[in-house]
Amino acid sequence: MKYKCIVLFIFLFLPACAHEYEYNEAIRIAYLPITHSMVVMLMGRQEPCEIHSFEIELVRFTTWPDVVDALRTGRVHGASILFEVALQARETDDSLSLVSLTHRDGNVIVVDNSIETYSDLIGRTVAIPHRLSPQHTLLQILLEREGISPEDIDIIEISPAEMPFTMASGAIAAYLVAEPFGSVAEFAGVGRIMETSDEISPNSVCCVMIFRDMDNDPVLSDWLMRSFREAAAEAYIGNEEILRVFRQHSNANDEVIRQSFEHISFGNLNLSYEEFNIITSQILHHGIMEQVPGFNDFVRDW
Repeated sequence: MKYKCIVLFIFLFLPACAHEYEYNEAIRIAYLPITHSMVVMLMGRQEPCEIHSFEIELVRFTTWPDVVDALRTGRVHGASILFEVALQARETDDSLSLVSLTHRDGNVIVVDNSIETYSDLIGRTVAIPHRLSPQHTLLQILLEREGISPEDIDIIEISPAEMPFTMASGAIAAYLVAEPFGSVAEFAGVGRIMETSDEISPNSVCCVMIFRDMDNDPVLSDWLMRSFREAAAEAYIGNEEILRVFRQHSNANDEVIRQSFEHISFGNLNLSYEEFNIITSQILHHGIMEQVPGFNDFVRDW
């Protein structure tokens, strides 16, 4: 009986990859080199499962439309992606599941040095990274709060990495973006951070983790979520190692990186039913989207 107990104990506490399984290709995950992708960056450095052939391969992009195209064409199995884009993707691909937020907060609005109040933006150009983006939703919330009509400004789409340089050229007066591209402008002296996302809307949700076909392969899905949770726990603790990993994905200097991480957190990455409904109500209210999938149809509790 003693030996049977020992065998049972060993079986129960074996890691998730202890069952025989074969997978013939790396799990490709799309991301942008922003602080919002920190958990994904940490997943990418994890050791492959020794028993399964599971291995994560990160696929770096610089624009959100490229991430969307990679998902649509099946070139990646998952992505850290904008919430609104994820909602739209689910409308046309019911194999996609939202499994977690990848961060909390971490967006900023940057204004050029001529802007003293938000009313100074009237008649000027403001950039967002994508029409379907939390930054666009935040901008609409901000404009409504300030009593400024969206018709009073010119809203354009620019990739995050290009925003500081576009502001330096004088082509835009403000932009909403994920870090580190807000702090980049501030340290370069071309603009300053006016507000952070948690100041504009405490309930804002930005990037989420989505995977394809999570229900079809429970062993692989379990391994992916274990990897995600381990990486999220490491990001939440935060230390010099986190900064070192981010430097491998970004050209930003140390001062920019340190300030960027002051604006973001990695605690409580579960997306609740209440949060989902609050954010999607804002999206619909501001006309960002005309319809959204339901919580139970899209969000998976792993």
